[in-house]
Amino acid sequence: MIIRTTHTYIIMLFFLVLGLKGYGQADSLQLQQINGKDYYVHVVEKGESLYFIHKKYDVPLDVIKKENPGVNDGLSIGEKVFIPVKRDGAPVTVNGNFIEHTVEKKQTLYSIAKLYQVQQNEIIAANPQITEGLQEGQIIRIPVKKLKTEIPEPITPASDKITHVVQKGETLYALSKKYNVTVEAIKEANGGLGQGLREEEMIYIPVQGTSNPIQQNPLLNEVKHILASDTTITPVIKKPLYKIGLMLPFYLDENDEITDNRNALEKRSIYPKSRFAIEFYNGFVKALDSLTTDSCKYQLYVYDTKGNDSLRTKELLKRSEFKTFDLIVGPLYYNNFELVAQFAKENKIPIVSPVKQNNKILLGNPYVFKVIPSKTSILPVITQLVVDSFRTDNLMVLECEKSKEKDLADLYIEAYNKAIQQVNENDTSIHSSIKKIVACKDFSSVMAQCSKFKNNVIFVPTSDQAFITSFFNYLITTLNQRDYEKCKLTLIGLEEWNNFENIDLDYYQRLNVHFCTPQYINEEDSLNALLIKDYVRSTSTYPTRNAMLGFDLGHYFGNMLATYGSPLAAHVTTPYTGKSITLNFFKTGIESGFENRHTFLLGYYDYVVRQVSP
Repeated sequence: MIIRTTHTYIIMLFFLVLGLKGYGQADSLQLQQINGKDYYVHVVEKGESLYFIHKKYDVPLDVIKKENPGVNDGLSIGEKVFIPVKRDGAPVTVNGNFIEHTVEKKQTLYSIAKLYQVQQNEIIAANPQITEGLQEGQIIRIPVKKLKTEIPEPITPASDKITHVVQKGETLYALSKKYNVTVEAIKEANGGLGQGLREEEMIYIPVQGTSNPIQQNPLLNEVKHILASDTTITPVIKKPLYKIGLMLPFYLDENDEITDNRNALEKRSIYPKSRFAIEFYNGFVKALDSLTTDSCKYQLYVYDTKGNDSLRTKELLKRSEFKTFDLIVGPLYYNNFELVAQFAKENKIPIVSPVKQNNKILLGNPYVFKVIPSKTSILPVITQLVVDSFRTDNLMVLECEKSKEKDLADLYIEAYNKAIQQVNENDTSIHSSIKKIVACKDFSSVMAQCSKFKNNVIFVPTSDQAFITSFFNYLITTLNQRDYEKCKLTLIGLEEWNNFENIDLDYYQRLNVHFCTPQYINEEDSLNALLIKDYVRSTSTYPTRNAMLGFDLGHYFGNMLATYGSPLAAHVTTPYTGKSITLNFFKTGIESGFENRHTFLLGYYDYVVRQVSP
C-alpha cells in the first residue's frame, strides 16, 4: 500500500472516499442475478434517456431493448433498467488433453483459433461436428498439447502480398496504418472492394515493394522532440520513497454539508464539482498501490483546493512539505496552476496538468507536463485520414463564423495541401482540393457543393452544440428527400460532439461521424476488463473516464519516478500506452515544458464508437 500522510486534509478525504460506496444510485453498481445471469440495475433519473444509459454502460442499444422490452415505450423516473454484465469471456475447463470452450455469440472458428493460438484444422480435427458450423453455447475441445508445446509458425508471405481476415469494426484506414500501405493499394489488391469490408472476409494486403508505399504526414515529421539543454535539470538519484502532492478540488466542506443534511429517504449524492477529484483520486491511488514494492514506496499528500481560490493555493504553498515533493499533480484551474507551476520551477519539481489547459502554462517552464493536447494536435491525425482514405472524394471544410475553433479550418487546409505534396509521385489518382464554406445558420451552400456520385467528406471544426444540432438536423432532413437519398456523407468533428445527448444516435451513424479525442477506453480489451473488474470489486463503483485517467497518470509518473528518479531525467520519447490515454510527450522548446501530442481517431460503426487509428 502507498503511504498516506495524516494531516487534516487526508483524514477528511479518506472518509469521503470510503463513503463513496453509499452515494448516488447512478454511480453505485447494484448487481442482481436473474435466471443465472448477472445484471447491473440502473435506476432512471430525471433527464436520462435510453441513449444516455447505452453510453454510460457501453452496452448496445439493441441489447438493452432486448433485456428490457418495456423501454420501447419510453423511460420513467425511478424505473429500473437491467444492464447485462460484460464478462471477460466464457469459462474454460481442462479435460485431459483438451480445454473445453463454450462458444459465445458471434464467435467464429477463426476467432477461437486466434484466441488459443492454435490452427483451425486442429480444432476441426478435435471436433468433427463443427464442420457444419458453430452454435452459441456449444462446447468444443481445444488441444492442450498444442497450446503447451508448439510455437505458432510465422506467416510466410507470398512474393507480394499476405492475407488478413477482417475483424469486426476494422476499416481500410486502420488496416493501411497497421500494415503501412495505402488504402488504394489494398483496394487494388482486392479488386477494388466495391462492397467495402465484411467481417470474417479474407483479403490480401500488399507487402513492401508495391507501387504506392505510404508516406508520413509532413506535420508529423515536423514535430520533433527538442532535447533539453537546460542545465538546471540534473539527474536525480533513485530513492526508496517518493513524495507526491495531489492538489484537486474535493470541496470537502460542501460534501460534509450534504452528508449532514440529508435524511434516509433523500437521494444520496456528492457535490457535483468534486466528482472529477474523487474519481481521479481513486484511480491515481490504485495505480500507485500497484507499483509499490519493498524497495520503492510512495507518500501521497492530498490537498483540497476547492475552486479557483488563489488565496487558498498561496497558503498551501507555504507548507513545509511542498519543497520536498518529487512530483505535483494539479491544481485544475489555470490561475492556481500558474501559481504552483512557478513554485515548482523555482524548486525544480515536475508538475502535471491533468486537464485541458492553455499552452501558455508550458512557456518558460521546463518542469510542466501538459497531459491533454491542444485542439491543433488533431490536425495531423485528421489530415492523414483524409489523405490516405478520402483524397479523391469531394472534400469540404465548414467554418462556423462565431466558433472559437474557426482557425482550425484554415490550418486544416494548409496541413492537407502540405501532406498531399508528399504523396508518392507514382500515384496517378486525382487529388481533390478542399472547398471552404462559411456559414452561420443557412446551410444550403453546403448541399449545393455536395456530389451525388462521390463521398462528401466535411470537416466541421466547432464545439458549438446549437450549431452542430442545427447542421445535423438540416443534413438529415435533406438526405430524406428523394433527390439526395443516395448522397453519401462523412463528417469529421471534435470530441465534444460525442457528448451532445440531444442529437439522435441514428444521426451520428447515418452521417458517418468521425472525431478525435485524447482519451479512449476499449472495454473489450482483456487487460482493461481485468482492471475494471478489480476496480469494481475494491470500490463498488464503475471506473469512469476520470478514474481511468487517474490510474494512467499515476502509473506513468509513478513508474518514471521508480525507474529514473524523475520524469525529467528519463528523456524517454517512446509513447506510453495506458488504459485510457496514450502519452507521447514532446518538449515544446528548450526552456519550455512537455505537451502530450497523442489523440485517438474514433468513428461510429454499427451504432458503437470504435477506434479507427491507435
